[in-house]
Amino acid sequence: MRKRLILVVLSLVMTLAVMADTKQTVKIDGTAIDKTVTKMTFNGDNVVLTFSDNSTQTEDMELVTIDFFYSGTGITNAKADETKDKRVFNLNGQYMGRGLEGRAKGVYVVEGKKVVVK
Repeated sequence: MRKRLILVVLSLVMTLAVMADTKQTVKIDGTAIDKTVTKMTFNGDNVVLTFSDNSTQTEDMELVTIDFFYSGTGITNAKADETKDKRVFNLNGQYMGRGLEGRAKGVYVVEGKKVVVK
């Protein structure tokens, strides 16, 4: 049961790893595999690994290890403050003018989204 829980957690991590710049190392019985695992399914004490080339391999769970190496911050395409010249409303829907510059602390609505001025 513990092995299954560990592998379920690993599969969740692998799903999240797709969102970040990662590198994975897959080892089966200590031998590194030069393929990227895209899916893991479980069948009793076995794990079925599906690779990016759509090939599969079934192995005992105890023989399979997957290590992830993350890089980057997860921040992509940072943009300048686009609310500078947009129409600003208060939470009551009253028009407050354009831009957030010089506004008092509070919550405003810009393009239908709440914006906090600290």
